[in-house]
Amino acid sequence: MQDISFEKIVEDYSPLVKSQIYKLNLTMNNPIYEQAAMIALWECVQNYQDSKGSFSAYAYLKVRGKLLDERRKELRASKEASHADWNDYEETFFTPQNSVTLNIDLSSLTTKQRKWVEQVIIEGKSLKSVATAEGVTVEAVKSWRKSAITKLRKQFNT
Repeated sequence: MQDISFEKIVEDYSPLVKSQIYKLNLTMNNPIYEQAAMIALWECVQNYQDSKGSFSAYAYLKVRGKLLDERRKELRASKEASHADWNDYEETFFTPQNSVTLNIDLSSLTTKQRKWVEQVIIEGKSLKSVATAEGVTVEAVKSWRKSAITKLRKQFNT
């Protein structure tokens, strides 16, 4: 395999690379995956041993494996980048505002919605701590928040 130029191998195995990119639905960052596949082909040329089987089968497995590895790496990076959750920033946005006096009429809110306003907005508690104290799920407290915000917006807009 060493006597064939790498350019010839790239030319011969370009359809394999493109078909694997297409089959694995990796068309978004196509140049990145093409580069990874070319690196895999280069590694195939460097590490191929005639006694272990055909080059085309070896190239197929290496290219496909490299593309899958690249996709996993990309998914891991995007997951870490988007790992930020609303609850992580909740304390930043809902810190107690002792210096500001709010003149809000809470009579239009239900008891649960008032609990959300008092505990999260005024006292600065997290959604999780409110849910634990009230014996409900965090999603329930989020529901209180959503409906309270809707009612308060109506109140401020009129």
